[in-house]
Amino acid sequence: MAVPPEFIEDLRQRVPLSDVVGRRVKLIQKGRRHSGLCPFHSEKTPSFSVVDDDGFYHCFGCGVHGDAISFLREMDGLEFMEAVERLAEMAGLAMPRSAPQDVAAARQRKAALDILEETTRFFEVALRRDEGRDATRYLKQRGLDAAIVKTYRIGYSPRSGLRAALKDKGFSDDDMLAAGVIRKSDRDGSFFDYFRDRVMFPIENRQGKVIAFGARALGDAQPKYLNSGEGPTFSKKAVLYGWVQAREGLRRNLPLVVAEGYMDVIAIHRSGAAAALAPLGTALTAEQIALLWKLHDEPVLCFDGDAAGQRAQMRALERILPLLEPGRSARLAVLPAGTDPDDLIAASGPDGFRKVIGTARALVDSLWQQLETEFDLRQPETRAQFWQVVRGHVRSIGNNQVRTAYGDEIESRIAAMRNQIRGVSSLVAPRLTPRPQTGLINRHRAVLTLLLAHPSLISANFEVLSMLDSGDQALESLKKALIDAVIRDPDLDAAAISYHLQGLNLGNVLAALTGDDMKARLPFDPVELASDQAAIYLHELLQLVGGKSGLFSQAGGPKNRQ
Repeated sequence: MAVPPEFIEDLRQRVPLSDVVGRRVKLIQKGRRHSGLCPFHSEKTPSFSVVDDDGFYHCFGCGVHGDAISFLREMDGLEFMEAVERLAEMAGLAMPRSAPQDVAAARQRKAALDILEETTRFFEVALRRDEGRDATRYLKQRGLDAAIVKTYRIGYSPRSGLRAALKDKGFSDDDMLAAGVIRKSDRDGSFFDYFRDRVMFPIENRQGKVIAFGARALGDAQPKYLNSGEGPTFSKKAVLYGWVQAREGLRRNLPLVVAEGYMDVIAIHRSGAAAALAPLGTALTAEQIALLWKLHDEPVLCFDGDAAGQRAQMRALERILPLLEPGRSARLAVLPAGTDPDDLIAASGPDGFRKVIGTARALVDSLWQQLETEFDLRQPETRAQFWQVVRGHVRSIGNNQVRTAYGDEIESRIAAMRNQIRGVSSLVAPRLTPRPQTGLINRHRAVLTLLLAHPSLISANFEVLSMLDSGDQALESLKKALIDAVIRDPDLDAAAISYHLQGLNLGNVLAALTGDDMKARLPFDPVELASDQAAIYLHELLQLVGGKSGLFSQAGGPKNRQ
């Protein structure tokens, strides 16, 4: 339904903006302006300003601004028409008359929302009955207490009984079909409940109304996860799970994390480490990315550290790059291989998850490093191909200013790579074999082992480290990732560095450098060394890599410990 512009302007004139905002924010009038604490971010000193004459609000702290309609949309998660209707109600005006088809669509949508709300209550009650014992046991095993179950309105769908319960409430089969809670058998035309013997996760819209369900099988039923079908209330590509709870978390200044599934979202919320959302079983869509930016200018996308997670990361990059705008981006956090947020929080607690978020990479770093792993950069042909592919991704960025800024950054990195190659070529004689002697490779490993325990030493030795080349691709990849991480965040400690490197699929080489075999080769325990001692040992190790004697024998093994 289209609303005449003059009707909207009349609404703005009839209802002072300070009346709309004043229902949620305590305002103090100062001349033409009202001020108060911003409802969109936590603050102690008022920086939120409302000017009735102009009909606009603005926060000088977080930069949010808009009019009465945008205020209602952002605060209550309303669609445009819903915000207009709310404002019309406040003004005492009737909405313009709708066409017959609009009336029918509105009736069906309302019936679907009513059915989905009643269905949610039915599932919540079923979870507390004897028939919900297995579902309750599953939720307890996953660490969900009664409070978190209530917050997300989790329930249980019994094998039957929903259709009859909704019939008793006066709902028709046609409306239940449209709402997606029952299906019609192709075999005999009979009706049956769509969700049966599953843990139920209600999916809410931005107003907190249930618009669909996600369902997890308790037994061996397939598929393991089942979503509601598309309908009058639900379009999977335009919805994110956990919106209402995430919005509340952001008002407490928590970071925003995008996880892969319902249980990950709930685990992150329960930990208090971040606000969390998830797409509904698919890669992020353009609509979902736009929704994320309504909540946060730089959400953190959190992926598993396995091969599937790496593929998901690349798909996310390809979806986000064309949509980038000045001031709107994302960061990418990669979990250790084989773990999801729920696993990590259970093993390492909220602080462990915060460290992963803290090492999240900027998009440009993620793009460069992800593609870098796909090419053998020692070869001129593949190096040129790498540059060509990276430039192709930059060209996909729609916003001209962002595309130019990315182009400048990528060209700077390509130039730095060229300079490094030229510098190394002028200092190092060609080798017939890329594999170094056993003694020399152990010295390179010792350098990296010491740096892993004391990453603060990297900055002071950056130039020397950049010029070293062990000839071992795995060691060089780890060294480069280590240097890049410290350049981005000089305050990273050894634990955060470890999380970061595991997330880059460097877990195997990391384990080799920190394992018992490597410790046996060293005349010191890197972890136990004080910073000044570590600096002395690193200096001597760097001399060893240049061929001078010291801690290691010429054969590469450790000298006898004193």
